[in-house]
Amino acid sequence: MKDFLRRVWSLWFGFWLVSYFIVMLPVYGLVLWRQTPWTIRLGHQLNRLWGKLILLMGGIRLRHIGYHFPSTPCILVANHRSYLDIPVCYVSFPPRVAFLGKAELARIPLYGWTYRRLHVIVDRKDPAARKKSLLAVARKLKAGISILIYPEGTTKHPKPLGRFYDGAFSLATELKVPLLPFVIVGSDRCLSGDGRFLMQPGTVTCVFHPLIYPQGETAESLREKVYTWMHETLSKYENNSHPTGHLV
Repeated sequence: MKDFLRRVWSLWFGFWLVSYFIVMLPVYGLVLWRQTPWTIRLGHQLNRLWGKLILLMGGIRLRHIGYHFPSTPCILVANHRSYLDIPVCYVSFPPRVAFLGKAELARIPLYGWTYRRLHVIVDRKDPAARKKSLLAVARKLKAGISILIYPEGTTKHPKPLGRFYDGAFSLATELKVPLLPFVIVGSDRCLSGDGRFLMQPGTVTCVFHPLIYPQGETAESLREKVYTWMHETLSKYENNSHPTGHLV
């Protein structure tokens, strides 16, 4: 019975998720037809509006602990357990954050077109992809846009954390850009990441680490430092039903 009710709620959530892009696609088309700093920012603002709408309609409350966002561009890194992490991140930050995402996301109907225009796509099957993504990330950062990366690369991994790819940490050391790590707790309870996409209302908590500057660090040392902090923080907050922090 519980799974049936969650399935019904999932259909309700999916309706709003898809309907927004159907209704707003002409607006996205007009805004993103020409890519300028102003239209890119407006496109990210539209995605932020989408995130707020579906979290509201899905009955998802968002809580921040230790939130801060720098005035200069940075590379954000977060754990990844659910597709709900995407709207959570849209809502959590100003409209100047782009994702480094898999090429598969660009093939999603409706959403994929906007994703290609606003974010950085990387194809892991392409040997030259790393160089292409490095240049694309550098251009975004130069334009004042921060980059968000899920270093696990997928939601399908053992808990509490999967193995980290080096990409985010190599980019930070090569581009001399600070890292802003944070963990997302509870998104997989609200929207399952096991392929069933079962939805239920609840609270998602984001816990933030101070900026980490790459000077004197290697990609490997940054990766280990962030992994250790994320693992410890997830262990601390995973079963804490009453965390301190403020609701967004």
